Amino acid sequence: MKSIKIAAIIVILVILGGWGLLKGLTQFVPVGITGVRIQQYSILGKKGVVLKDFAPGWHRDLGPLDSWVLYDSTVHTLEMTKDPRHGSTAGRDELMVQSVDGNHISLDVTVKYRIMADKAHLLYQNTGKGTKYMTVVRIDAENACMGFFGQMQTEDFYNPDVKRDAAEKVKVALQAALADNYIEVIDILIRNLEFDPKYEQEIRRKKLADQEVELNKSLGEAEKMRGITQVIEAETEKLVNIIVKEKEAELVTMQAQTTLDIAKIEAAYEKYATERKADADLIIAQRGAEGEKLVKQAEAEGERLRNDALAGVGGSYIAALEAARNLNLKDVTISTVDIDVLDVDAMAKRLGAE
Repeated sequence: MKSIKIAAIIVILVILGGWGLLKGLTQFVPVGITGVRIQQYSILGKKGVVLKDFAPGWHRDLGPLDSWVLYDSTVHTLEMTKDPRHGSTAGRDELMVQSVDGNHISLDVTVKYRIMADKAHLLYQNTGKGTKYMTVVRIDAENACMGFFGQMQTEDFYNPDVKRDAAEKVKVALQAALADNYIEVIDILIRNLEFDPKYEQEIRRKKLADQEVELNKSLGEAEKMRGITQVIEAETEKLVNIIVKEKEAELVTMQAQTTLDIAKIEAAYEKYATERKADADLIIAQRGAEGEKLVKQAEAEGERLRNDALAGVGGSYIAALEAARNLNLKDVTISTVDIDVLDVDAMAKRLGAE
């Protein structure tokens, strides 16, 4: 049991010793940091800055043989602003520029930059360790801003297009100036600007005067346009009247043509109706004549048949019937013994029927 404890202690000591040796012989580079290793003594004929950057991770550090310099590889911000709470330097730190026409202008400038990739070892050779490169960035930024913004008229700062173009030129000039120091400029922002109060008043008066001039021009143009508008309105009214008259004349013509067409249609209808009525009357007359002819023929045939009937046996019956009708039996006395009045045949014979 004792030997196990001793062995465990030895293992722990070995691990701790190995960890301490590893920690003492290595350098840890955190994320967002770039390492530069300097060999203090010649090893195989090599001495000085190792010509490459070291990414985050564990790297060798042979005690007095090596030394390390670490640089922040993320994006840096240089704030030159009037606000003492947000500037890169304590207190007011805005950029003061004098325009071509001699007015002083206060600018709040923001510069975004970072160390170029794989160039930290060259930056160390150029400016040494620490934050000396940040001072270089500030100086070059001030020079570039003053160089370009100082060539502008004061009124140009009111023009966003001119101001944006000047900021782009400052960015290009600063990129060229800092490229030799292995600094990459990402962007330059002009966030705020202030003018001399006296100039602000002059500008305000000038702007008001300019606006009044423009207003008078606009009023003149409006009056001119009003005259043109009146002419256009008169011409338009004239054209409208012409169009109305033309439409009225066209409407009258159309109504006359329509009336004429209607009269033609009515005349054609009357002619057709008259012709059809004449035809109908002719047919009626023909049919009436034919009917009368048939009636006459029927009457003649009836008369002929009646005469034929009268000439035969039937005639004697008709004569007897007429005689019977003409008898006045009111005052006549007839003996039913000699004459049977109910014997029709006997009675007919007595009256002359055969």
